[in-house]
Amino acid sequence: MNIRELARDLSAVCAPYVFGIPGGGPSLSLMDGLEREGARLFTTRFEGAAAMMAGTIGRLSGKPGIAVSIKGPGLVNQVPGLAFSLLEAYPMLAVAEAYTSSIPLAKAHKRLDHQAVASGVTKARRFWSEKGPNVRALAAYASMETPGPVLLDIADAPIADDAPLPMPEGLPENFGLLDRVARAERPLVIAGTLAIRAGWSQALAKLAIPVFTTAAAKGLIDEALPHAGGVYTGVGLELAPERALLPECDLVVGLGLRTNEVLGAGLKVPAVNLDPLGSQASWGFDFEASGPADFGALHQILANRLWGQDRIATARAQLESRLREGGFLPACAFRAVEQRFGGQCRVVLDTGYFCTIGEHACHSRRVDLFLGSGQARDMGAGVPMALAAALYDPSVPTVLAIGDGGIGMYAGELCLAVEHNLPLLVLFMTDGGFGSIRPRAQKLGLTQNPLIMKDPKWLKVFGGMGFSVHRVNGVASLEAALADWTGRGPLFIEAAFDAGPYQAMVQGIRD
Repeated sequence: MNIRELARDLSAVCAPYVFGIPGGGPSLSLMDGLEREGARLFTTRFEGAAAMMAGTIGRLSGKPGIAVSIKGPGLVNQVPGLAFSLLEAYPMLAVAEAYTSSIPLAKAHKRLDHQAVASGVTKARRFWSEKGPNVRALAAYASMETPGPVLLDIADAPIADDAPLPMPEGLPENFGLLDRVARAERPLVIAGTLAIRAGWSQALAKLAIPVFTTAAAKGLIDEALPHAGGVYTGVGLELAPERALLPECDLVVGLGLRTNEVLGAGLKVPAVNLDPLGSQASWGFDFEASGPADFGALHQILANRLWGQDRIATARAQLESRLREGGFLPACAFRAVEQRFGGQCRVVLDTGYFCTIGEHACHSRRVDLFLGSGQARDMGAGVPMALAAALYDPSVPTVLAIGDGGIGMYAGELCLAVEHNLPLLVLFMTDGGFGSIRPRAQKLGLTQNPLIMKDPKWLKVFGGMGFSVHRVNGVASLEAALADWTGRGPLFIEAAFDAGPYQAMVQGIRD
């Protein structure tokens, strides 16, 4: 087996998008082979961004994306992206140059223990081998529940053999779960990302009971539907629809409702959970029953229940009324974007108070039209996610909402938006600092100096990159900037908000 054959095997099972920074060894030969097989190659500025972009491609396409790096420091640079993909459950293959065990230790240039580096941020790490797990097995393992990154180390030629991949033990179906649901008169569904991967969107859209999703699964059902409750976080305050609906249900039915997808695990109402992993991923929920079950049979039971739509309408109206208060704030910006594109754009949320608002204010119509770091809450990851999404599907505009903390982390990658003339809008929401952290500093009398951004001049930076740029400070100027954008090429809009109202806008919704 040679590198060209490895490239052919990867092309057969992975999405045709390759991100990274090759070296002069087998990684460069591999990228050449992948390009010959029809893959699109994107050289990133940082290997961590490459892994995030590959994971996002995996999330959107259902096939693992590919990220390439050199040995040692190149792999270490991938670690933030590997951790992101692991926490977000995005399938991807990281391919790194590596030394085989036959290379003497005296050859130490860029030598690191790849297994030690990867152990905490990947599902598995294996070496390209003749008899060990092949590429098809590695790609399947990356996509297997729960999805995540797999590291494939490569040298100029494969080694003879490597260890098999550990496979999870199957669990018996939990028939007690269906019996418990059948006794419920007012069940309420909270669906996690498992429901996306299992393809349950259409079935859930036909129900007539409240259906919530975790933030990571936002868009699983059309949020304009009357039974769509929106995002469940576990810590919603009095204006969050979850707070209004949960006390009125007699059973929560989780669909892959896992602890890592929520901010708080306490339900305080009876609950069951359909999950092929059993209870190991949902500690803290104290489900009456948790495990595999027949979703078709579960859906038949739920389809015979009707309640909650009037209560959802009331809760939504109260929340919308609150979001309209306070003058020009992120809720106004999200509303302007929605009106401009009629819901036919992809919204990508980075992390910050604007994300808290966006999870409730943005009404996602399809699961592929919303991306966010719902599990990792990884500040800055919005840039690689938005770029990968725009490259994968440029048929709809991609709108990235990002704040003062996240904007600088991967800003260099946005040169790709100019290079490929992507329909990408970067909506920079600024209150001059870390708005979600400053209230704590103020409350405790701590220094705010590390939390304030001192005139970073992003407008000039993005203009220098080749973006069209606008600065707005109100709804009218924002609507004018949006109206001017044709979607041909990237746009940067700086939306400035007053710090006081910005920090107060989440009151009653989430801490």
